[in-house]
Amino acid sequence: MSLIKFLFFALLAMFVLLPAAGILALIGLPIVAVLGVVALPVLGVLFLIGFPIFVVVVLVCVVLGVVFGLLGALVGLGLAALKLALFIALPVFLVVWLVDRMRGQRQRV
Repeated sequence: MSLIKFLFFALLAMFVLLPAAGILALIGLPIVAVLGVVALPVLGVLFLIGFPIFVVVVLVCVVLGVVFGLLGALVGLGLAALKLALFIALPVFLVVWLVDRMRGQRQRV
């Protein structure tokens, strides 16, 4: 597989993964909120038998922090790769292509 094909498919994958991360944020987080509301009676029972509510709140904060951290890392890496492809790789390939066209050499892609 040539470098151009690899970069093309990597860019295509970013155009698929970034909206997928956005959909995950828009759909998945409200589902987590609904599950949290459904879990309130379970928390009530746990509180009655002596399970400290503070520990549950800390665990919920940790889980939300991990979810948002991983989602932010995925989106950040995707945007960094997209910026790298658009602002560095694409102009370099364009200049190489123009130089080859000016020389009269044809290349199969």
